[in-house]
Amino acid sequence: MRVEYRVLGPLEVLLDGVPVTVPAGRCRVLLATLLLRANRFVSVDELVDVVWDGAPPSADRADKTLQMVVARLRQALGPANCVQTARSGYRASVDASLLDLLRFRSLVASGDFAAAADLWRGPMLTDVRSGALHRHDVALVTEERLSALERRVAADLDAGRAADLVAELRGLTAEHPFREVFWGQLMLALAQSGRQAAALTAYQDVRALLSDELGIDPGADLKAVHQQVLSGSVRVRGPVPRQLPTAVPRFVGRASELDDLTGLVRDELVVAAITGTAGVGKTTLAVHWARGVADRFPDGQLYVNLRGFDRHRDPMAPGDALSRFLEALGIAPDRVPADLEAQSALYRSLVADRRVLVVLDNARDAEQVRPLLPGPSSCLVLVTSRDRLTGLVVNEGVRQLALDVLTRAEAHALLVSRLGADRVGAADDLIRWCGGLPLALAIVAARASQFPELPLSALVAELADERTRLDTLDTGDAATSVRTVFQWSYQQLSAPAARMFRLIGVHPGPDITVAAATSLAGWSSDETRECVRELVRANLVVEHVPGRFTCHDLLRVYAADRAAAEETAESRAAAEQRMFGHYVHTLAWSDREFNRGERQVDGFPDPAVSSETFADRPASADWFVAERAVISALVVLAEQRGLDSCSWQLPWFASSQIDRFGDWRGWVERMGRGSLAATRAGEPHVAAKLLFLQAVGCVRNAMYERGKELFEDCSRAFEVLGVVDEQVRAQSGVAWVLGMLGRAQEAVEVARDALELQRRVADADPGRIAMALQQVAYALIEAGRYREGLEHLDELDALNRTYEVNPAMLGQAAVSRSQAQIELGETNGVAEILHSALGWFQLMGGWADRAATHERMGDLHFKLEELTEARRWWTDALEFYELRQHPHVDKLKAKLATLPEN
Repeated sequence: MRVEYRVLGPLEVLLDGVPVTVPAGRCRVLLATLLLRANRFVSVDELVDVVWDGAPPSADRADKTLQMVVARLRQALGPANCVQTARSGYRASVDASLLDLLRFRSLVASGDFAAAADLWRGPMLTDVRSGALHRHDVALVTEERLSALERRVAADLDAGRAADLVAELRGLTAEHPFREVFWGQLMLALAQSGRQAAALTAYQDVRALLSDELGIDPGADLKAVHQQVLSGSVRVRGPVPRQLPTAVPRFVGRASELDDLTGLVRDELVVAAITGTAGVGKTTLAVHWARGVADRFPDGQLYVNLRGFDRHRDPMAPGDALSRFLEALGIAPDRVPADLEAQSALYRSLVADRRVLVVLDNARDAEQVRPLLPGPSSCLVLVTSRDRLTGLVVNEGVRQLALDVLTRAEAHALLVSRLGADRVGAADDLIRWCGGLPLALAIVAARASQFPELPLSALVAELADERTRLDTLDTGDAATSVRTVFQWSYQQLSAPAARMFRLIGVHPGPDITVAAATSLAGWSSDETRECVRELVRANLVVEHVPGRFTCHDLLRVYAADRAAAEETAESRAAAEQRMFGHYVHTLAWSDREFNRGERQVDGFPDPAVSSETFADRPASADWFVAERAVISALVVLAEQRGLDSCSWQLPWFASSQIDRFGDWRGWVERMGRGSLAATRAGEPHVAAKLLFLQAVGCVRNAMYERGKELFEDCSRAFEVLGVVDEQVRAQSGVAWVLGMLGRAQEAVEVARDALELQRRVADADPGRIAMALQQVAYALIEAGRYREGLEHLDELDALNRTYEVNPAMLGQAAVSRSQAQIELGETNGVAEILHSALGWFQLMGGWADRAATHERMGDLHFKLEELTEARRWWTDALEFYELRQHPHVDKLKAKLATLPEN
């Protein structure tokens, strides 16, 4: 049994994830008071004062009356009861990990301010009515939250995330107008984003506010920030990416090539390419050199493996590589443009005034590289490829460095660096068998280091014998040498490690964790970890980032060949099923725990499969970000294998994370294919739901007509299934898109029909009615029927008080209300409504919600003839829309055109 208590938002008690009803009134006040002072004695007198809010019963009845409240609370909590009686008082006995307030304080103490802030679910204890409690306990905890927020924002500014902080800080300064730290941070965020004038305007705003309301001047710290901005000493910046992989230890040789590369920096050349055969050491040379000159590129280093010659996966699309770069440069995933040309333009703009080193590893051809070039700038791009990249050399003036195998002296030096001069001696035969290829030499050296008493002549004999058993193929001496070394090294592995290596060839990559490998092999985690360590010692896999293991693409091909030769078809299929099960169930667990997901999956397909679990939402999100490439590759593999259940389950359980990160590119069609797979698998309800998610993805990517068609298909599917709630939701989606297409009257009719259909459902869920009602209000306001829209919003507010509403819905309702009031000229209180919406969207909501809020704020200031402020808010909204080539760009430009020139 697991009981969780939550006070950082509405009061909640969860028993094994299921809400426990806490009676309204004094029971809620009592429980909240004890939890805010968890594991501490609270006297009867103190409790009486808070519970009765300063108007207690008579002294002779107070103790007895409080006992009655305690008894009623204990009865309501049942197994979740935490209230203990102490002498002349009570205490809430709670494990520190089960009360969000104690977890919050622990995270703050450890310096993890972002995770601490993420625990807040909205305004604190708004459903607990006690002025005494809010004046004292709630006020103190709120101050703790604000202090943590200040420190988290400071860390984000130091990390270069200024552009993404502006909207949040505007909300914070509106909510806490006399907190000068937030104003100073807003000014720094604006200045670091290149908006010096807006930063100075913010200072004028707070100075006027402090003077008018309090009769004081800004404090010394705020004045110091103002001076920084005035002097131009605040540097415009974004995050400083440090993406270079770990360099190979004991790098030797390549002196001439290193000098040539360093000369590129002196010559201020923009693009260079290292070309050569597989296994010749292109990546090793590029990373070693890049790390050596990283300090000459103070604005960061970008790195991507373009998978140009991966036999098991398609080469990385330029758009995917650009998305990764843009995120590393500080662009939130939901603000990355969908179009390749727009992505490339944004990338060039971001690095135009920066000195960044870009390493494009394992490129397929010139066409894959060209969109990733930054254009005229102080950046340097280093490409590695097996292709000669003639198109780039001819058309872009790329300097080419053709890499050959190691010379005998360099190969000898490599062996000496790994094994020592005394042991190596004359190693010409060993070097010859390895073909001078660094990859082969490194594997041989790793094998030799494990058996220090074995003379190298014995290894040469083993290699010679192995070579006689291998087909030479028609790939040339170098490739044959590598294959010889692979086979020889593989045969030295223990049987379990050899099987682990083979199964890595079953996994699609690009990398794998021990947890995933455990499910893949069907072993215990200890057995798997020991096998992975053996593979690392043999230099067959590397830990390229902490906890994630990968291997050279030639080794991955060889592992797949060994799996095909030595594992039965049944064994490979079983490993794949365990692998799919691992990722499906990890996604399902995360969705259920942190997103209140309705998506469920029954049991595990194999007792050897286990899912990963996470302590909190940020840890779950970090896992998803790290595994995105793997999950995408698994979806493709499931489709190739005809595994319909996995083809729909992976996108189904990943959808909450996809929408959270705004990462719909590439997933729209996967949702559609998942819907078809669910139909084939006999899951019509899931198939229809995936159609709905595909429609959402289309709308997020501004594919409105296609989104409307999919919502209509989804509505028809649910009508056939007889699932009215989902039919209504799909019809509301149609109305949503019609509004975006400017067909406002049609949107009203469709939304009203959906609401009436929902209301005819017996015992309808109030949340479902609220969603349909909100869509009607939105459609009416878009159609210019503002008074009717406000009446529906009033009805919605009343309904929202009867159940727990997610923050995004509250924010969207607030934006709709503000739009109607602005159009009607009823502007009092609208600014506060919009700032509250920004606060809700910080907790939950996408870029479109924030853009609409900024646009409405501009509308308000325009209505009030505050044209400077109108320009600022409209310009912010325009930035959101331009990044996504959204149709509202023209609308915002038209609004800005109505303003007089500065």
